[in-house]
Amino acid sequence: MISNAKAQVERKCPKCGSADIARSQRVDLEDRLFSLINRYPYRCQQQPCKHRFYAFGRN
Repeated sequence: MISNAKAQVERKCPKCGSADIARSQRVDLEDRLFSLINRYPYRCQQQPCKHRFYAFGRN
């Protein structure tokens, strides 16, 4: 049986591996252009990492 529910993607920080991440604000033209192809900025919430990176999808 095929489910119509979207698969939950678990994103992790590429620097420290933490799953404690949050969407980051789009601050410049590059961020806005990436969002056109469904790629959004995220930021790691772990101290002292705070790495900012891009990932596909909003959820």
